[in-house]
Amino acid sequence: MLREIDIEAIFSVPSAGEFDIGKTRKPRSCARIIYSSNKSGNWQLYLGQSDSLTFSLNHEKQISLGEDDVKTRRSITYGRFSLDASSLLFGSDYDGDEKYDIYLLQGLSTDDSDGDALSRPQNITPNTDYSILPNFSFSPDGNEVVFVSNSSGKFAVYTLDISDFTTQRVSNHDYSDTFAVFSPSGKSIAFSSSTEGQDQWLFIAFLDEERRSERSGRVAKEIIVLKDEDGKNPLDASDPTWSPDGRSIAFVSSSKGYYDIGIWEVSQLEQRKLEQSGALTWLTNSDFEYYEPSFSHDGSKMVYTANMLGDIRLIIHELDKGKERKIVDFRHGVVSSPKFSPDDKAIFFLFSSPRSPQDLWAYRLSDNRFFNLTKNLRGNIPVNGFVDGKYVEYRCVKDEMTIPALLFLPKGRKPEKLPTVIDIHGGPTSQALNSWNPFVQVLVSNGIAVLQPNYRGSTGYGRKFREANRFVMGNLDLADCVSGKDFLVKEGISDPERVAVRGGSFGGYLTMCALTKYPDEWVCGSALFPFLNWFTEMENEREDLRYWDYQNMGDPNVDKERLREASPIFFLDRVKCPVQIIGGANDPRCPLEEAEQAKKILESLRKDVDFIVYEDEGHGFRSLKNRIDAYKRSIAFLERHLLS
Repeated sequence: MLREIDIEAIFSVPSAGEFDIGKTRKPRSCARIIYSSNKSGNWQLYLGQSDSLTFSLNHEKQISLGEDDVKTRRSITYGRFSLDASSLLFGSDYDGDEKYDIYLLQGLSTDDSDGDALSRPQNITPNTDYSILPNFSFSPDGNEVVFVSNSSGKFAVYTLDISDFTTQRVSNHDYSDTFAVFSPSGKSIAFSSSTEGQDQWLFIAFLDEERRSERSGRVAKEIIVLKDEDGKNPLDASDPTWSPDGRSIAFVSSSKGYYDIGIWEVSQLEQRKLEQSGALTWLTNSDFEYYEPSFSHDGSKMVYTANMLGDIRLIIHELDKGKERKIVDFRHGVVSSPKFSPDDKAIFFLFSSPRSPQDLWAYRLSDNRFFNLTKNLRGNIPVNGFVDGKYVEYRCVKDEMTIPALLFLPKGRKPEKLPTVIDIHGGPTSQALNSWNPFVQVLVSNGIAVLQPNYRGSTGYGRKFREANRFVMGNLDLADCVSGKDFLVKEGISDPERVAVRGGSFGGYLTMCALTKYPDEWVCGSALFPFLNWFTEMENEREDLRYWDYQNMGDPNVDKERLREASPIFFLDRVKCPVQIIGGANDPRCPLEEAEQAKKILESLRKDVDFIVYEDEGHGFRSLKNRIDAYKRSIAFLERHLLS
């Protein structure tokens, strides 16, 4: 029996986002917590404390901006505590343009009071006309901030002195920096950079305690890079996190074939023995892909996540007991961002599944109990009728490569000759997972099958598979997605005359490629925030994205024919079915010009095009109102052509 789902209700269900944990002196409090949530209709930050018994959030307060900022800013995200939790950093941009300003909130209570009287935050990077990546953090003493910005044209590492707001550039190389964090001593900074192909390299910058630049910031006296076991070549490595004593750095690397967790012993490097590269050890062995390492505060344990065929699981590793590790037995779904509580007695993490929106959870180690802190699933949402994605594999028709996918089938209906949507994820270095996806559940509840292919270029299946899309985007990765339709038709699951294709971002690009290169396969296509023209995309997109595109697709001045063949904008005359295109006016990743080019050409060719622009959005939806409107329109568009 198929279920009727209230679309507005299901898309109004909020989610918890990134969070941070801070110390507290309150006797029965486990941690101070800052987390983001869109429960107000836009992404905002909420500050509270979690007790050590029930892990309920107490004394919760919403972080607010001044009246002038509120008029022009929609979202406040990425809160980060200082070491003593007396200060807070967070970011805010303008209507999704991702040109974040960094805000500083000082004077948070560190005593046993029940809450904080919050002052007005101060914008410490005002009026930025460039991008600051939202992964900034404090120095250990709370006097400096480290961040990554393209203020000089290329993304580089900077420090900011809170006393006078002066900045100093730390890195200066040909690569595009992605993430940076101070060491526990404050004498060095670990940072990662996009370098060659899809690799990232891990660097340490040693800060000069004596010499300062004309702008008052500390300068880097030397920068070294993590090398392989032979000490010859830089090692692919990213996501650095320092051990509490500063003697080592944990990182993620695909150098062995899959994303693994490694540890770089750097105990001697800050003592001017810079010729030493440091010892390298591995915690994992490429049986799965592993992400997000985080040390316990006493340094005896590490927590990280493991990618296991559509689920992301939580792993606890006892560092002082060799390779002893525990896969935490929790629900099927996606765990992310695990962090130890200040007393190391609990682990906080985010969790999402097909029946659970993303919530902030805690796992108490002493008795293996789990606690849902944010409880976002409210109201009469029929989640018992929601379906999990079934893991399937099929062969690409072009070269027989095995392609993994998640298949969602309607309950109460035979899986025969079903209307179907091929739903293509973005990235491309991303993955379809068994997470909260109300869009899919609404389609399935109305009798529509959904296949989410993890085409070559996706994460989760090893380095070779992830890099198999280099220089063949819009070709072999597209064939992987189209082969998903062939598989479902051969299995008798899908009606070949009622299959639609849709996707967002890079998935929107592949959707437009599908409509132009395989025009007879689809009853309709819906592309959200797509790009269609590699030449204008590379010219107008943000610098770090352009760097990646050059490394993985080529130089527009050299590889013209390849890029033209991979650009659906030049082949829109081949489109045979209705097209829906949804964009954001402030999109820095797939600029709106991309969608506008397509609209103009499609209309001139008298094609059936439904074109929708949200003036106050960037790349994706920040606003609840816009999200509900867009997905209502998208579902109505797909169902109109699939079910008629």
